[in-house]
Amino acid sequence: MHTAPLVAIDLDGTLLDPNGEITPRSVSAVHAAAAAGMRIVIATGRPPHMVAQLDDVLAGAVSHVVATNGSLISTFPAHPGDEPQLLHLLSFDIHRARRIVGDLRASDAGFGFALATDRGFGHEPGFVERMPAAVHEPAISDVLTIDGTVAFKLFAFHDRRSSHALLVELPPLVNPHDDAVHEEVFGVSHMGADAVEIGPASTDKCAGLRWLCEHLDVDRSDVIAIGDELNDLTMLRWAGRGIAMDNADPEVRAVADEIAPSNRDDGVAQILEALTAAVER
Repeated sequence: MHTAPLVAIDLDGTLLDPNGEITPRSVSAVHAAAAAGMRIVIATGRPPHMVAQLDDVLAGAVSHVVATNGSLISTFPAHPGDEPQLLHLLSFDIHRARRIVGDLRASDAGFGFALATDRGFGHEPGFVERMPAAVHEPAISDVLTIDGTVAFKLFAFHDRRSSHALLVELPPLVNPHDDAVHEEVFGVSHMGADAVEIGPASTDKCAGLRWLCEHLDVDRSDVIAIGDELNDLTMLRWAGRGIAMDNADPEVRAVADEIAPSNRDDGVAQILEALTAAVER
């Protein structure tokens, strides 16, 4: 590393322990790394309101958040209670989102959805139980009743099929079959829970992290990325140093430059402690 690195850290299965909590050791390690001059960035599939629970313990240490798998980038509060500054937000055609919901429902009644638009967020029964953090909005019967002019996020889940199965099954269903229809290719990505995210294929954690690094004038060789799930794959491949957790999906472990101890053993804290010691030498 030519300078103190930018460290991009996934949350669920990575920085957070198996109970979805951040341990005191991890909190201390994040603050020490930031004090040593490192930029600490959270890179997560969670939307911002599901990252805000960390404000009280990580404010002033984390600099930025790459949220919702790369489609939203903001600052992280410098002090608890501060409002983050939105830096970058990607949206897509709400009519496309609604058509995908309709097509998937028509193909199988077992699908459920959550949808975020410029007018609000709604989720159907079954979504809350799949989330690693609290969702405070009550469920609604149909996300298609949500108003809006653009869509920011579309999530899908199934009452009998896992998210990993949906990653394989859904791509052909969410893209037009008529070659005469020239629409942006949509992809299906893992969101770190038992649900998948559907959106423009060009949007992922890597794209979001790359945008942030260009914004901050940080070279990719000075980036360390740490993750555990399939939505971390591109980020780990792109970074100068990609680190997979010991509890990571086998595909993630296969692309990583190294393997950290598991999130049960404060693996991220161990990595940050070693980085801090190296920077301070």
